[in-house]
Amino acid sequence: MEPTRTACAVRKASSSDLLAVVQLIDRSPSLTSDRLSNRQRAIWERMTTTSDLTVYVAETGSEIVGTASMLLMPHVTYDCRPTAFIEAVLVAESHRRRGVGQLIVKRILDDARAASCRKVQLLSHKRHASDGAHDFYRSLGFESEAEGFRLYLDP
Repeated sequence: MEPTRTACAVRKASSSDLLAVVQLIDRSPSLTSDRLSNRQRAIWERMTTTSDLTVYVAETGSEIVGTASMLLMPHVTYDCRPTAFIEAVLVAESHRRRGVGQLIVKRILDDARAASCRKVQLLSHKRHASDGAHDFYRSLGFESEAEGFRLYLDP
C-alpha cells in the first residue's frame, strides 16, 4: 500500500527557521533554542543572507518536515550560465516516501531554471544506493554520469 502523501508547502527558509531545521537534522524534536550554539546562529545568519545560497524548508502546518539547500555558482563557462548545486536534502523519517522530497527538489529545479542555470549537480553518498535515494533522484531526471571525489580535511 502506498503511503499517504503529505500536504506541505516548500518555501525559502527565514532566520526564524534555525531551531526547526536543527531539530530535523539532529532528529531532536525536544531541542530548545537556548541549546543552539553561537556558531550555529552565526552560520545560519550567513546562510540565509548569502545571495547565491538558498535554504528551502517543507512545512506541513507549522512543522518543518524537510529541508535542502541550493548554491548557485557563477562562472564563465556554459555561456556564463551558473551551475546549481543541491546539498543536504533531508526529509523527516515520518514523512519519507510521501512526496515531500519531490516537492523540495522540484522547487529547487524551478528556481535553478529561473536563474538560467545550465546544469544542476547533486551528490548522494554511495551508501544511499540501497535505501532508495538514488532511485528517487533518477525518478526526477538526474543521471549518474560522473565519478565524484571527496577529501575530508579533519580527522
